[in-house]
Amino acid sequence: MSNWNQKLRKSMLAAGVCVAVGFGGTALAQQGGQQAPHGGGAQGGAQGQMPELSPEQQQLMEEMRAVQQELQQTQQQLSQMEQQAYESNPELGQQREALQDKIAEKMSGGGYDAEKEFEEMKATMSKYQDGEQQPSESEVQAFQEKQQKFQQRQQQAFQDEEVQQMAEKLRSDVESVMKKNNPEAEQLFNQMDEKAAEMEQLREKAMQMQQGG
Repeated sequence: MSNWNQKLRKSMLAAGVCVAVGFGGTALAQQGGQQAPHGGGAQGGAQGQMPELSPEQQQLMEEMRAVQQELQQTQQQLSQMEQQAYESNPELGQQREALQDKIAEKMSGGGYDAEKEFEEMKATMSKYQDGEQQPSESEVQAFQEKQQKFQQRQQQAFQDEEVQQMAEKLRSDVESVMKKNNPEAEQLFNQMDEKAAEMEQLREKAMQMQQGG
């Protein structure tokens, strides 16, 4: 049971990221949500193989950990600035709500209610969040299926031109306010891009090592 509880909680975490991106609305949130799993996944896989790593591979993993830490620190700073931007400009909050509503609208249809599914996933996460209750295997499977369907519809919604235009405008407006409120914001955005590119290069190098290339 504890094993299934762990699986469900991991699945719920993934859904939480999915919901945050889908209903959060900014490109910054998308970027932040993507970087950590990329770095974490590479580290996690390498840690499992640590006893068999060569000195060169160990050095590579240390480099990846350092870059990942820098990414997380930069992301945290930008997230704080983003929150400040919303607090100082109520119009941004209105734009975000409008985008949330539009995404939910595009995700819904054919008997599927995105907001209802969202609330049901939140209820499941709340029920098992403290770990005191443990889900059954059928509950884990049901949640994972619900999560997968939600993600598929979310991805489809983000392909919609109207959603893309609204998301891009919100991203641009948020970044503009962030840079206006915080002179160092632009430097942090550039740093995030540079470190993300560096992490991707390290991940590709790690993949080549695993394949013997």
